[in-house]
Amino acid sequence: VLNYAKDFAGRLKSSGLGIFQPAIPPADMQLNIFIRDSKFLPNMNAVKTGANVTWYNEDNKTHNVAGDDWSSGDLAPGRAFSKKFNTAGRYEYHCATHPEMTGEIIVY
Repeated sequence: VLNYAKDFAGRLKSSGLGIFQPAIPPADMQLNIFIRDSKFLPNMNAVKTGANVTWYNEDNKTHNVAGDDWSSGDLAPGRAFSKKFNTAGRYEYHCATHPEMTGEIIVY
């Protein structure tokens, strides 16, 4: 069975279907922000219009990410939230539960 599985996987990989290659966006279109020790890291960023931003809660408590007209809802430890920024501008955000946690994204 193992040899069959290896052979099948090899044929799929060589078929060019891209099954084993996840779609990875260009670096300038994806920004990852980490929540650690009750901080957004990094907390000041600039991205191109249309970029996707993902916040990862790597802290040991629940946080959230909120802007003027959007919110992640509660993010338990280990959870993530993504938002696409389609309009140029300055976007300030914070954790509504811990208001001292702030950040800013400039979309150009």
